[in-house]
Amino acid sequence: MAAEKPAPAKVLYCGVCGLPAEYCEFGPDFERCKPWLRAHAPGVYPDELVASSSGGDDKDVGKVGERLQGVSISTADGSTSAGLV
Repeated sequence: MAAEKPAPAKVLYCGVCGLPAEYCEFGPDFERCKPWLRAHAPGVYPDELVASSSGGDDKDVGKVGERLQGVSISTADGSTSAGLV
């Protein structure tokens, strides 16, 4: 007996940028997509994400940079390189 073919995935494309709704935040203008996402795809992005991305709060960006300062990279031969270049 032949295996059943899976149903095709239904993709919701943004009416503003044309990307799949899950990828709007990586698109050219997430700010313009937000009203459309709230109206047509409320489950894709939690309200907290949509609201916080427009706040302009850069505290988390600094924290990431601080954490990266302590990262070291080891090569195949066992030598390590610490910090950012």
